[in-house]
Amino acid sequence: MVQTSQYRTLIADDEQPARDRLKKLLADHADKIELIGEAQNGPECRELIDRLKPDLVFLDIQMPGLTGFEVLQQTTHSPVVVFCTAYDEFALQAFETNSIDYIVKPVKAERVQKSIEKLDVLKQNSNKQELLQMIGNYLQQAPKKDITSIPVKLGDRMLFVKIEDVAWFEADEKYVTIHLCDGKTYLCDLPLKTLEEKLDSGFIRIHRSLLVSVNRIKEINRHFNGCFIVRIDDIGQTKLQSGRGYGEQVKKLMEI
Repeated sequence: MVQTSQYRTLIADDEQPARDRLKKLLADHADKIELIGEAQNGPECRELIDRLKPDLVFLDIQMPGLTGFEVLQQTTHSPVVVFCTAYDEFALQAFETNSIDYIVKPVKAERVQKSIEKLDVLKQNSNKQELLQMIGNYLQQAPKKDITSIPVKLGDRMLFVKIEDVAWFEADEKYVTIHLCDGKTYLCDLPLKTLEEKLDSGFIRIHRSLLVSVNRIKEINRHFNGCFIVRIDDIGQTKLQSGRGYGEQVKKLMEI
C-alpha cells in the first residue's frame, strides 16, 4: 500500500476554543495532517511560519497584533493556506480561486473534510504572488477596522498594549519605543510608518520620529522656525518639539 504523505500543519487562531475544536476535527485526518504547532496571535504566527516552515496553515483572519493577511505579507515561507473566517462578503468573494481555500466559523467537520480533499490541488496551484494580489484586492475593498492594541514581545511571552494607554511613539534608527501615559515604555517591532497608517486619525505625526496620540495633546505653544512645543497629558507632562516640516499638520489639527 502506498502511504499518503502528511501535511505538516500549523493552526493560528486567537481563541483557544476555536483552536481546540479545529485540532479535534483534524485528528480524524491523521493520515493526511501532522500538527506541528499553534499560534494565538499574528506576530507569533509569523514567527512560527518562517521557523517551522509548515506545509499547511489553518489561518484565522482577525487576530491581535497582525491579521492573517498581514502575516502572509510579511513571511518569507509560503505554505498552503486555508483561511478561517466569520462570514465576510468581501473575503468570500476574494477566496473564489483554485489556489485558496476558506472555512467559515464555526468550523464544521464536513467543511474540514472538503478542505482536506482539496489539499493536493491547492498545493499544486499555490502561488505566493497570486495570494498577495488577492490580499491586496481584499484590503482595498474591505472596510478598515481600527486596531485596539500593539503587540510587544517580552522574553517568551507576548504583551498587548492598549492603544488608549499610549501617549506617543518615538522612532530611532532601529526601534520604535511606545511611551505610555503612566511613564512605562516598551519596544515595538512595527515601523512608525506602519503604525501611522494603522492608527489613522487617532494619532498625528509631529516629527519624522514622533507619532502622538491626539487625545493626549494637552497644550501647544509656538516655537522657533515654524516649530511647536507639544505638551503631552502623561504622568511627566512631557514636552515634545515638532519638526519643521510638520508645523502645518499641527496648526490644522489645533486650528491655530
